[in-house]
Amino acid sequence: MGAEAFGNVVGALKSSKKQGQLRQQEASKLDGPSLAEQQAGAALKREQALALIREDFIQNYFVTGQGALAAYDPDCLFADPFASFNGTARFKRNVSNLGGLLTDIDLTLTDWQEGEDELRTKWRFSATLSGLPWKPLLAAAGGTTFATGRVCKHIESWDIEPARVLRQLLKPSAKVPATQAEVLMSGVYDGDITGIWYAVSSKVVAVAGPASALLAMLHLARGEGAGWLEGGMYLAFLAAVVTELGKIIGNVTGGGG
Repeated sequence: MGAEAFGNVVGALKSSKKQGQLRQQEASKLDGPSLAEQQAGAALKREQALALIREDFIQNYFVTGQGALAAYDPDCLFADPFASFNGTARFKRNVSNLGGLLTDIDLTLTDWQEGEDELRTKWRFSATLSGLPWKPLLAAAGGTTFATGRVCKHIESWDIEPARVLRQLLKPSAKVPATQAEVLMSGVYDGDITGIWYAVSSKVVAVAGPASALLAMLHLARGEGAGWLEGGMYLAFLAAVVTELGKIIGNVTGGGG
């Protein structure tokens, strides 16, 4: 699922400690058989299945993993433009990994079409991925097809290219970037080299200055001339210092005006 792909990407950026806490919390929710597994041998009436699916939507189930999925076969096939796999337990685990990092979740059903052996829905979704420092806004619209009385296929189609959804991970949700991370990722998203440089120049000052001085002392101790690496770091340091001075002057003149 898309949630699995996002969860894996974001999870790799989280600290191992926080990952362990998340896994422990979600494992406690998933211990023991699910409601769907407990009722796997029981037949569901059409009205019951539809009511259970609607209840899952109310709980934003495929964003948060909080739905009971009581209308699903435990070995249900889940598929979307990113991936496909079987099993409600895996689905809930994958979605919960991502759902724990989201805020301002909005999942709205826009269509509900009941067929003889399937249900087709359309929806739109948005949320802020607060688990990342620049808090990107995720948004998509699409549809889901549920097949047979007890759901054995959960097929998603999206109204947006998967690559564009992944690219949203780079864009800060804030209209005006405020933090260093937001400025940096806004520059990356827009391909703005100047914006990227403005975001990292203070770090370049902190790193390139001491590094170039250390290399210079090393060359002097060996009786060698300046190397290309030392020269490059020194130029980067000077450029970053000029940029930082420009920021200070801009803030002073802007505040005075």
